[in-house]
Amino acid sequence: MFWKCNYLSSPHIEVLLNKEDVSLHEVMDEENVLEECRIQNKKLIDYLSRPDVMEELVTLTTVEPSGELDERARYKYSNIACELLTCDVPALNERLAGDEALLGKLYAFLEADCPLNPLLASFFSKTIGVLVARKSEQNWYSYQFTCLQVLEFLKSKENCISLLMKHLGTSAIMDLVLKLIIHVQGPEMKQNILNWLDSQQVVQCLVGLLDPSVDAQRHANASQLLCDVIKMSREKQLTTDRPEPDPILNTLESPETVSQLLEHILNTEKCETAIVGGISVLLALLDCNKPNGSSVGINKTFGVGDQAEETSGEKEQPSKIVLSTSHAILPYLKDLHNLLLDPPQKPSVKTTAGALDPPLGNTRLHIAKLLAALLATNSGEVNKELANLGTLEVLLDLFFKYTWNNFLHTQVEQCLYYALESELNNTSDETATHTLLKHIFVQCQLLEKVLKAWEENETQQSKPGGRRHGYMGHLIKIANHIVDHACKGPLADFIKEHVPEETASAWDAFVTNTLSEINKKHNIVLGGTPPVDSNTEDDTAYQEIAFQQPQMYRMFSADFQLPQMSPQFIDNYDIHDDEFGDGDENLHVDRMNNKTFDYSNEKVFKRVCAQKSNAFDGEDEAWNDHDDDDDTPTFDQEVQKDKQWPCKDDKEDESKGDDDNDNNDDDADNNDDDDSKSSSEKKEVEMEVDTMDPWTSPDVTSEGAAAPVAVDAVNPWACSSDPTTAPAPSGDDAGWADFGNAGFADFEANFSSQDVSENKETDNNVPPSALGDSENVTTNVPTTSEYNFSVVL
Repeated sequence: MFWKCNYLSSPHIEVLLNKEDVSLHEVMDEENVLEECRIQNKKLIDYLSRPDVMEELVTLTTVEPSGELDERARYKYSNIACELLTCDVPALNERLAGDEALLGKLYAFLEADCPLNPLLASFFSKTIGVLVARKSEQNWYSYQFTCLQVLEFLKSKENCISLLMKHLGTSAIMDLVLKLIIHVQGPEMKQNILNWLDSQQVVQCLVGLLDPSVDAQRHANASQLLCDVIKMSREKQLTTDRPEPDPILNTLESPETVSQLLEHILNTEKCETAIVGGISVLLALLDCNKPNGSSVGINKTFGVGDQAEETSGEKEQPSKIVLSTSHAILPYLKDLHNLLLDPPQKPSVKTTAGALDPPLGNTRLHIAKLLAALLATNSGEVNKELANLGTLEVLLDLFFKYTWNNFLHTQVEQCLYYALESELNNTSDETATHTLLKHIFVQCQLLEKVLKAWEENETQQSKPGGRRHGYMGHLIKIANHIVDHACKGPLADFIKEHVPEETASAWDAFVTNTLSEINKKHNIVLGGTPPVDSNTEDDTAYQEIAFQQPQMYRMFSADFQLPQMSPQFIDNYDIHDDEFGDGDENLHVDRMNNKTFDYSNEKVFKRVCAQKSNAFDGEDEAWNDHDDDDDTPTFDQEVQKDKQWPCKDDKEDESKGDDDNDNNDDDADNNDDDDSKSSSEKKEVEMEVDTMDPWTSPDVTSEGAAAPVAVDAVNPWACSSDPTTAPAPSGDDAGWADFGNAGFADFEANFSSQDVSENKETDNNVPPSALGDSENVTTNVPTTSEYNFSVVL
């Protein structure tokens, strides 16, 4: 957590706690008191653990503040006191759980009259809950101590369950009861608390709260609590390898509890909140296939998926709990049927489609849900009883009466689907099967009602301003259910035998023409063909798509694409993973010895190397003293430097009128007079650089090769003050420097290491700002005109 890892203790609270008469309110006024408590500041924990301070904290948590205080600051200290007690500090938890007087002061909050203050009730529930529910980072032994102390204290109070049921209308108390049933950890402690709660008949007490004489708030909370206990207890049973017996769940799933529940909600006094709450509990009991409660809507309830894809073989058989629950409900089907005909009175409701008098109501909607769940159990006795009562006929009448209630339409469509599915798949009782089918197609006249409703909708839509009926979408689904079951079962023969011939012919025409055209239109996928379903084994859905590109873009992109390597190259030069198992010294690099290469250009390569070595023969000895120098100049570097420095001729032309020129400038003037020739002669001595790669040329002696460039015959190694002119070589040696003449005799003297170091120091001392000034720059790098040798590129 953030405050446990990155929070630094505040010096202000240290100074405050050093005071002898510091009060609890002063400590709680400190801005960082909660963070200090969470990081378990020793001084603060010692202060809060004092008996008088703990008692004051409990009092602030459970006692109503004075009404004279400002509303914004009225519950400030109560909130901070609750947060301090629930910081999950072992010292505070053990101090609170180990003091029976403090627990008694907390328990006294339940003895107050109804209704409880909801905010203080949340403080009370949170304080007790942190003692009985373990957090993941909490010490196990500390949790066992605190939880056991609290549970033993609650068990010692005889009126504990009655007080909890009394205040169950407060949502915080309902959450506390749920924590006591579900969140206690440890096999022994959990069995201990469950057995005690079952002995106190907590399930029977909760069911009794669904009586019409109880207030509506407790109806809703008791129903919600029972549903949560059923779902969460079943989930724990399924996710545990060796589940322990759950006495609370067993009591809830017993037929006696179901009968008791129905006796309360179907009392002579019709109370909608009690009926809706009781039916919600029955739906949770029938929902064995979805223990986590993740279902949304009726299509996800009772283990129901997509009806179009579900077949009789894929449908799961109901469990024993579902069968026992449905058998317990069976005697009360008549009372539920009567509620469909005579629901609790409700005032009329005005809607945009007109006034509803009476409205459908939540009672009849939940009864329709319960009937769909019962039909999904595939129970022949339930089917027979519904057929005898005529319940489906009542549902169909409500379907067409409440045109715009799609909640009801969904439940009726589900009832008909499960009725057809159950009747055609249940072969154990042929009498019951025929009874329900006769009820649907003969007594209810389902086909006639579908055709009649379709004609009325066509007539209504043909009128000016006519609107399509709200049940038409579900009517199409009902018609498709009939067609599907007629295709895969004996329903087609049953219709021909029991339905009038005129109705059967009209139905066949409707299916062949109207319904098929509508289905064809509905099957058109918006946006085109649906995407191909892919999995981890099939990557065909992720193939590259070839987009059209202009020719110009393809030309540009081709320059930046790497050449494709042939599979043969990859197979020959790859290195397998097992070759790296013995370390770098054992790599199998000898594979390259077995490869053959093309030596067709070997002669050309040797000729080029010989020419290069001849051009610089003897130069290694001249530079032996500078082998370790990283700044050894090369010819390419000298050419680049020469391009950066101003031309010597231009420099001397600009300095002709100066009296401060030295002897070197005079010699340069003399050389300038000798070199002043025509532009055609200058072009002949200019150095040209061939841009063609010499290594790709098949023959360096071909006509396309660059000819040697003859440069001035001045000895490049002689002193600038006393140039030595050597005779021009002839024959094969023409154009090459003669390194054996007398000018190289004093090479060591001219290029000593000391002179080189001095020249480097001179070069390094040149400031960057002087690089652009031709008059202030002094360099020892010779210019191109001072070299007397030819270069072959």
